[in-house]
Amino acid sequence: MLRILSQRKARMSEAPRYCRNCHEKLGGEYCPRCGQREGRADMRFLDLAGELTGDLLDFDSRLWRTLIYLLFRPGMLTAEFIAGRRARYLPPLRLYLVISFIMFLVMSLGANRIVSVQGDGEAEVPEGVVVGIDLDEAPGEADDPNDVSVSIGLADADSPQWLQDVDQHLEGNVDKLRADPGEFFETLVNYLPQMMFVLLPAFALLLRLVYLLQPFHYLQHLVFSLHYHAFVYLLFLLAQLLELFTVNIDGLLSLGLLVYLPLALHRCYGSSWRGSLGKSLFVYVTYGLLLLLAFSALAILALALL
Repeated sequence: MLRILSQRKARMSEAPRYCRNCHEKLGGEYCPRCGQREGRADMRFLDLAGELTGDLLDFDSRLWRTLIYLLFRPGMLTAEFIAGRRARYLPPLRLYLVISFIMFLVMSLGANRIVSVQGDGEAEVPEGVVVGIDLDEAPGEADDPNDVSVSIGLADADSPQWLQDVDQHLEGNVDKLRADPGEFFETLVNYLPQMMFVLLPAFALLLRLVYLLQPFHYLQHLVFSLHYHAFVYLLFLLAQLLELFTVNIDGLLSLGLLVYLPLALHRCYGSSWRGSLGKSLFVYVTYGLLLLLAFSALAILALALL
């Protein structure tokens, strides 16, 4: 009986295999027509878990190679992409989506630490909280230094009626903001990934402007934008991880953000050091203004949705 089973298994292993995607005859692990990897149909959970953790444990894998280059060799990933050497690294869009998903997930989980609403008259803000609000103080008291008069200012008496209605609606939601600021910040964090994704092409457009006379096209600048934002998000994640061990690297984080861009421009585009610094300064200032406008618009949107 065992001999019959072994013979049947041997015949099955010698039978030709076909791609389950395009039905091309397979001669190896990957389909020669569509490139799909041929996995086993009877894969168990442990097999799948092994494949998923294999890249994490293999320091020569594309994942670790990409992350190391992203952190310690500014501009190298984009330079390799432009040169056509792409198989050794994670695709730029996939890299950005994975890192940004993890970062915004961490931000959303920690959104409840952004605001602390207190009603016991205590002015002390708990550790790790960005904003502290004390609701025991009556609004409008002259001796209250925290009393803020909120005016949206989108419309005046000469503005169209619809704009005045929007302005009144926003000012009416200020009471909701005072009552539950956590909901406002939660909405803000929920829409933050979409805002940053929309700003990616704007960052690439700035690079297109500073390299207008250079032989680089917009897609290459967009790849650089994906890599740069992935680095910023990864740096944020590392800072959050170190905070768990009470290690504060805010100063190092700011220094890394300032130094990374000129280094990346120098390596990726071959700019001189002086040119890299000048272009970085222009991009920093202009993109900072765009971020400020985008955050202001997002804050108005979050206030309108309360």
